[in-house]
Amino acid sequence: MKTKSILAIAAIACGAVMSMTSCGNADLPVSLRTYTISFEGQTLNADGYWCGDDTGTPFDNYGSPAYSCVYKEAGAQFVANYTPAWASWTGFAISSRTETTFNSATMTPDQFNNIAGGARSGKNFCVVYPFGEKLDFGGAVTLKGFWYTNDAWTVDAFVNGDGMTPGKFEAGDFFKCVVYPEPAEEGIMSGARYEIDLAKDGDFVKGWQYCDLSKVDAFKNIKSISFNFEGSRKNDYGLTTPTYICIDDIVVEK
Repeated sequence: MKTKSILAIAAIACGAVMSMTSCGNADLPVSLRTYTISFEGQTLNADGYWCGDDTGTPFDNYGSPAYSCVYKEAGAQFVANYTPAWASWTGFAISSRTETTFNSATMTPDQFNNIAGGARSGKNFCVVYPFGEKLDFGGAVTLKGFWYTNDAWTVDAFVNGDGMTPGKFEAGDFFKCVVYPEPAEEGIMSGARYEIDLAKDGDFVKGWQYCDLSKVDAFKNIKSISFNFEGSRKNDYGLTTPTYICIDDIVVEK
């Protein structure tokens, strides 16, 4: 941000007239562009999902070979960390599945279903199951918003219990996703958080809903976001509700 003294010098240099044309292009406003990340660029397997594979960057996951894979779109990076020996993954998966139910006997691929029955637009959507992974925008952006809905596994836990905490969600129960923005400027500690209610008092999100961040200052000039979950169903090890959210059509300005 320019100081008063700098503005004064600029005014003198331009004959005391704040004219962008007479002062050259240095003070012209930056032209920002708004775009939507829709996940349509990822090739999926025969069951209609991608959660990483053995072609990514190898690393050791508690003694088992694992691979860090990245889906890239419009400069943003979505990491999926895949461990073949456990048939497990964390981070950001991509799905085109239209089934809305979950069965523990077919956990894969049912964990890649959402309650809305497919993408918000196009064919693909993103399944977020984080274990510290961040959505890296590849530079400073303003996050205007995104669409979200519940994963089918999470809904099954709301309705039928999660196998560890008995019973369906009742009055007083809740489950929420918390989004944390990371400022692009070094040295700025945001500490901001934005809460998305996915279930509350026995009711839950059943279709695609828009998370409008356009008026939330903490999501301006950021470089990444991370996701976490909070809820009423937990034990000594943490939440027992499956910690998923499905997102689509991320609107970004840069």
